[in-house]
Amino acid sequence: MSEYLPIIIPSVFLVIPSIAILYMEKRFSTAVYTAVIGLLISFLSFTLFFSLGYYNYGVFNNALYLTKFGYFIAISSLIATILVVLGSSNDLKNWETGTSFLSLSLLTNIGVIYLAFAYNVLVIFASWAIASAATYVIAMLKKDYQSVEAGVKYLVMGLLSSSLMIIGLAFFVTAGNTLYLDPVISYQPLIVLSIIFFSIAFLFKIGAFPFQGWLPEVYSLADRFSVGFVSSVGKIVGIEPLLVILYYLIQDNSSSQVIYLTVVILFSIISVLSLIFGNISAFSRKDFAQILAYSSITQVGFMVIGIAMLPVNMNIAISGLMVYLLSYSIAQAGLFVSLSHVEKITGSSYFESFRGMSSGDRVLAFSMTILLLSLLGIPPILGFWAKLFVLESSFSQPWLTIIGFINSAISAGYYIPPIREIFREGQFKKVDSPERDSVIVAAVLSIALGIISPLIFGVLV
Repeated sequence: MSEYLPIIIPSVFLVIPSIAILYMEKRFSTAVYTAVIGLLISFLSFTLFFSLGYYNYGVFNNALYLTKFGYFIAISSLIATILVVLGSSNDLKNWETGTSFLSLSLLTNIGVIYLAFAYNVLVIFASWAIASAATYVIAMLKKDYQSVEAGVKYLVMGLLSSSLMIIGLAFFVTAGNTLYLDPVISYQPLIVLSIIFFSIAFLFKIGAFPFQGWLPEVYSLADRFSVGFVSSVGKIVGIEPLLVILYYLIQDNSSSQVIYLTVVILFSIISVLSLIFGNISAFSRKDFAQILAYSSITQVGFMVIGIAMLPVNMNIAISGLMVYLLSYSIAQAGLFVSLSHVEKITGSSYFESFRGMSSGDRVLAFSMTILLLSLLGIPPILGFWAKLFVLESSFSQPWLTIIGFINSAISAGYYIPPIREIFREGQFKKVDSPERDSVIVAAVLSIALGIISPLIFGVLV
C-alpha cells in the first residue's frame, strides 16, 4: 500500500483544498493559507518519498510509473506555484475571481503531477486537459479587457495544439497497438507522423519557433500574476508530456534508426531556430514584459536541445532538462511578480523605471539582478548549471553546442540593460509587499540551488 502514497498524498492535499478554497471568498487570507499549506505538504511529500527511493515502479495497473525526473518536474511546478501564490496574495483579494485563481493553480499542479508520471496515453490526455484548461482560464481570470483578449488568444492556440495532440496520439496508439507508452513499433511511417504531430502540439504550448505567434501578446497583455504562472508552470505543462512520451518511446525502441533521426533532426532544427529568433526579437525591446516574452523563446530553445539529445545521451539530457525547468520556472515566476511590484511604484513596465532601485531598495535590486543573471547563465547561480548540463548533453554534436554557447552570450545584450538601469541614479521608493518578498525568496532559491546543483545533477543521472 505504501507504494501508492507518493501519488495519493499530494492528490489529497491539492484536490480537497482546491474545492474548499472556492467557499472562502469572504475569508481570503484563510484561502491563501490553505492553498500554500496544500502546496507545501505536496512539495515536502515528493521530497520525502524521492529521498526514500520510491521510484522506478508502476502503480494503478501501470497507468502511472514513478520516475526520478517525474518527481523533479512535480517539485519544480510546486515551487513556481508557491512563489506566484505568495506574491499575488495581496492583489488577489481585490479580484472577484481571487479564490478561483488559487483553486485553478492547485488543479494545474494535479495535472502536472499525473503528466509527470504518466505511462498511458489516456492519462496523458486527461492530465493535459486538466492542466491546460486551468492555465487558459487563469490567463483571463482578472476579467479586464486586456486579460480576456490575451486569454482568448491563448485558448485558441490551446484548442489548435490539443487537436494536433489527439491526432498524434492516435497515430501513436495505431503504430504501437497499445495504450501504454512503451510500444514496440510495427509501423515506422506512422510513428514518424505521430512524433511530428504531438511535437508540434506541445511546441505550440511552450512557444517554440515557429509556433510562438501567440506568446508576446499574451505575456504583455494578461495580468502579471497570471503570466507569472503561465510562463513558469505553463511551460512545464507543455514540455513534460513531450519528454515523457519520447523517453519511453526511445528507451523501448533504441535500435530504431528512424526514431533516432526523426527526434534528433526535428528538435535540433527547432532549437536552433528558437535560439536565433528569440535573441533577435528580444534585442529591440524596451518593455520588460516583452523582453521576458521574447527571451522565453530563446530559453525554450535551450530546453529543446535537451529533447533533441534524448536518443544520443538520454541520462544527461533528462538531468540537464530537469535542472533547466527548475531554474527557468523560478526565474520567470520571480521576475513577473517583481514587474507587478515595480509597476505599482513607478507606473511603467519599461526597464528605465528600474532606475534608482539599487539605492532605494537594495534587496529588491539584488534579487532582480540575481534572477536576470540566472536566465543569462552566470555562475554559480542555478541558471548557469542548467545551461551547462543541457549543453553537456550535446557534446557529441559540437555544432549544436557551439550554437548554444554563442546564443547564450548574445542574450547578454538584452539581460544586461535592465540590470544597468537598476544601478543607475534615479528615484525609487522602497515598498514592502508580498510581491517583493516572493522575489527575494526566488533569488535566494536560485543561489542556494545553484550551489548544490552538481549534487542534484548527480542524483538525477
